[in-house]
Amino acid sequence: MDTLVRTVTLNGFLNVCNMHGVNSHALLKQVGLDASTLVDSERHISAETLCKLLDLAAAQSHCAAFGIQMAQHRQTLDFGIMGVLMRHKPTLRDMWLAAIQYRKLLNDATAISLEQSGELSILRFELLIDSQIPQQQSCELVAGVMMRTCQAVLGGAWSPREVRFMHAAPQEQYQHKQFFGCPVTFNSEFNGIVLRTLDMAMPNPAADPELVRYAESIVMPMRALGDNALLQEVRKNIYLLMPLEQACIERVAEQMHLSTRTLQRQLDQSGTSFSEVLDTVRKNLVLRYMNNSRYSIGQVASLTGYSRQASFTRWFQANFGTSPRQWRQTRLA
Repeated sequence: MDTLVRTVTLNGFLNVCNMHGVNSHALLKQVGLDASTLVDSERHISAETLCKLLDLAAAQSHCAAFGIQMAQHRQTLDFGIMGVLMRHKPTLRDMWLAAIQYRKLLNDATAISLEQSGELSILRFELLIDSQIPQQQSCELVAGVMMRTCQAVLGGAWSPREVRFMHAAPQEQYQHKQFFGCPVTFNSEFNGIVLRTLDMAMPNPAADPELVRYAESIVMPMRALGDNALLQEVRKNIYLLMPLEQACIERVAEQMHLSTRTLQRQLDQSGTSFSEVLDTVRKNLVLRYMNNSRYSIGQVASLTGYSRQASFTRWFQANFGTSPRQWRQTRLA
């Protein structure tokens, strides 16, 4: 399934290319796009194409923080009608809960969750992209946009407690630390930003219930699920729940506000099953974790839903034709 994103995601791309003297038109052409693509912010493009484009731009500009610089050059909450809805919610928590509720309209390639742990809260995200596609710049762009969204309520001087990325650290991290204004951890077990729970309850000075009602009257009809949208929602929830060892159909149905039976029936009508979608997501996450030598094979097994490493090894052998250890040794060689 080809995951699509709106071209508004590329806001800031041309500015950063110009800043580094990079030929943006040539880069767009290299991935099968042209400059006219960026004119209509509601037009859709492949998420994998976008990831490849940002990776190429980072390489040609010799800028390891290309995605972060794009976030710097973007206007806050430039999400169309979703931006209006989020901008006028009463608190930062309400803003992000709206983003999670309507995430299908916000960005179909990004799954977001909000988790509270005492004095800290975590805004975690996953890109629903094949693990073989470069994701470093796209992940950093998402984190940068998330931080700037928080600053729309908390002020431009605000910074998170910590930012975490699953990918390896670039050689130069100065721009990352300068932009986020806090410790940045790479090779982490999740992608996301950590902030104070108190920040989530801060009142939004721009809150306007009338504008929220207006925006909701527009986005509610747009939220109706088609077959592809249903599968995307199931995938998003599995991506977020699997590392927490909660990726079962009952928990996913609960997250989607459906009964288990209704979800099963809708998946049957789409020509698939929960186990098939689960297996596809598991394969993608397994490769993502296996490519990071920081994770032991036992940890990879646990993060992808296996309590026993032996069961994980049998599953891996059946799907990839070799043992996890042999696969990793070949990869490293």
